[in-house]
Amino acid sequence: MTEPETFKERLLKLLKQKKMSQLKVGEQLGVSRTAVNKWTKGGMIDEDNLNKLADLLDVDKIWLKYGEYTQSQHPQSSVGGTRNINEVHLQESAEIVTWEWDLLTGELNYSDNVEAVYGIKITTNEDFWALMDPASKDKLVNGYSKIIKEGGAHEMDFKINWEGDYRWITSRAAGVKGPNGKVTKLVGISLDNTERKNNELRLRKIKCYFDVLLTHFQHLVTFTDKAGEILASNLKSQSTDIDYLALQRLLYQLAINHKTWLDDVIQTGRGQIVFQDKQITAYHHLNDEHQSFLMFELKPS
Repeated sequence: MTEPETFKERLLKLLKQKKMSQLKVGEQLGVSRTAVNKWTKGGMIDEDNLNKLADLLDVDKIWLKYGEYTQSQHPQSSVGGTRNINEVHLQESAEIVTWEWDLLTGELNYSDNVEAVYGIKITTNEDFWALMDPASKDKLVNGYSKIIKEGGAHEMDFKINWEGDYRWITSRAAGVKGPNGKVTKLVGISLDNTERKNNELRLRKIKCYFDVLLTHFQHLVTFTDKAGEILASNLKSQSTDIDYLALQRLLYQLAINHKTWLDDVIQTGRGQIVFQDKQITAYHHLNDEHQSFLMFELKPS
């Protein structure tokens, strides 16, 4: 049996078809060429970059990362082919719930570990809908309706209430055609992505804060993590001969070659250095959630 095509193989094929270099992709997405190269070798890609990459390549993001649910890849069943959901290639380590919903009979089946992820035993759609607010329910219904009408696969993040708290669930679903040639069954996987989603929302909030601050500077300023990876900058609004990749390279080299100086900045909160013909002033900031960030002001020396 032919092995299913992987994310890295689909990505490499698309880059070749569209005659796009990894450097060009990195520039378009605002990431380093190294990051793109890691993706072509099967490395992890976050949700934001996956969305941007799929838009750039003009393909569906679910297909790009996971491929298609196709009837040709599995045996036939009484309601049309259905691929074993556990065969989907996932990079997340969270516990995965599998489920099937037969639209003809209304039968709903979840894997035995559903309670570990959702907090309750789910046997009917009423159990499922009761976990969420109207907005989340509408989002899922609209997504499922799109699959029924158009086929293919769909991914959605939604929030559920559980013991007075909430969890973020990522659901990936696909339609399976029945004997009438129409989608008559939905199959999918669900996993608890609460930690990832909270980090994503937190970083989005922080980036908005950075973007507001950056509008007040007349010279090149960038925010990074402690390793020097750029989180936000005002590079595009500056008249400078340095591009994104050169700036990222400079900051990585600074973090590696002057680690003692940077450690001192983190301890004292501020420091200055001349590096690669630039006068660099660095500030260390620890936010309310004890996340550590650096701000670099760069001026010609």
